[in-house]
Amino acid sequence: MKRLALAAALLAAGAAFAKTTPPKFRWPVMGKAEKSADGRGLDIAAPDGEAVHAGADGDVIYARDEIASFGKMVVVRHVSGYVTTYAHLSRIEVQEGAAVKRGDVLGKTGHSGEAKASGLYFELRLDAKPLDPVGYLAPR
Repeated sequence: MKRLALAAALLAAGAAFAKTTPPKFRWPVMGKAEKSADGRGLDIAAPDGEAVHAGADGDVIYARDEIASFGKMVVVRHVSGYVTTYAHLSRIEVQEGAAVKRGDVLGKTGHSGEAKASGLYFELRLDAKPLDPVGYLAPR
């Protein structure tokens, strides 16, 4: 039920913005990145407690610990219908409704939820459709 509510919020968030050139997102945390097991995002290895940064300017639309598999999670809505998800956090540093700038700290890396190791799960969506984030991230 909560996953459906989150999916509906992501879809509504994406539909609320006009389409323009996609932003180049900042890497949320440095570490070895590999495609997640579900193929929808990236698992980025990092020690517990590393700062997790907003990929681009936006509004925090979710900052809770209600989806067991993701643990502590922040979701940010950006221009043009893009939405980023930052999961498995050890700590959330922002509140829902907050405006964030590219690079602002959203939380700290961890292994909450069903994470098998310390780090960050990062996902990028456009109109609720998952995208391969690598092509949208600025070079390291």
